[in-house]
Amino acid sequence: MIIRTIKWGLAHKDRLATLALVLGFVMDVITFRNINLSLSQIILATHLSIVAGTIIIYALPVKGDKPTSFFLKVREWIPIVHQYSTGALLSAFLVLYTASGSLVSSAPFIVLLGVAIAGNEVLRLQKYRLPFQTTLFSLNVLLFFALSVPIFLGSVNAVTFVASVVVGAVTFIVFFALGKTVARTAFKKASSLIRAGAGLTLIVLVLLYFNNLIPPIPLSVKSGDFYHYVEKQGDVYFAIDERRDLLERFFAISGVTLHIAPGENVYFYSAVFAPARIDTNIVHHWQKYDEVTQKWTTHNKVFFTIQGGRKKGYRAYSLTRSPELGKWRVSVETSRGQIIGRTYLTLKASDNPRVPVEKFLQ
Repeated sequence: MIIRTIKWGLAHKDRLATLALVLGFVMDVITFRNINLSLSQIILATHLSIVAGTIIIYALPVKGDKPTSFFLKVREWIPIVHQYSTGALLSAFLVLYTASGSLVSSAPFIVLLGVAIAGNEVLRLQKYRLPFQTTLFSLNVLLFFALSVPIFLGSVNAVTFVASVVVGAVTFIVFFALGKTVARTAFKKASSLIRAGAGLTLIVLVLLYFNNLIPPIPLSVKSGDFYHYVEKQGDVYFAIDERRDLLERFFAISGVTLHIAPGENVYFYSAVFAPARIDTNIVHHWQKYDEVTQKWTTHNKVFFTIQGGRKKGYRAYSLTRSPELGKWRVSVETSRGQIIGRTYLTLKASDNPRVPVEKFLQ
């Protein structure tokens, strides 16, 4: 039975490689939603090491043609191990980056998964196998250091991002030099494509960052919602909401609805997580939807300095006085405009008194 399974696996190893990619992706989507950043970095570094090792090992020249040699037996399974760790890295970054931005910000990473799965078919062509693997590896290296360098330096800004890019680029150069030393023939043959892929990846990532299209990892919004009233009482925040039906409470894709009286203020409360030692500035960016121009227009901005280390996030609230009825949204942003999270609201006139619901926000 075992021998038959192994033979089947060898005969379908290309399909198994694709399955391993998807399995690694799914496993880490589940895992990374429930672990802390320190453990996340250890797991990511392990997967990066596995990916780097499998790329170089598979690129090693095959000496001799004995199909029973130990090296050839191990080499047959390398693509499956490689694809599993690659899928794990992609899913981990998907979870971590979508936690640090709006749904729109996660779109590039969802597309990236599709490209990686489709690229698995291209990997059958030996000419493109190594360049594709190293390009994806360079992306994972850059994303890893974009997470770890801000935590190490204790700040989240453009300077730390540039520092992370430099560290990531140096790491990839070391990997490339090692590959050219150990697996000289394969790396030399694909040298131009490897450089082009890694260089293009770096340029695209930098352009995305400075156009505020990359979430500001490791910051993330733990909670954010609108209320009729919010105030701090000791170590907790007291809020007044209104009673909602089950559908709106859990499935309000377009945001919640508040029914307000003329002259009533509206409050927004958020809890933003930042790792210990990170102190940075965030903004509550209030915007109203203009039905005439069909665009979101800025109403006001409220700035805060947050301190990292609190598991449930640094808490803060802002308000808009006597807002107009209609569609609103508040974006929790960094000082340079990167979106950490975004929450939507519809304001309607209060025809009948609503049942108030008191809450204590931890």
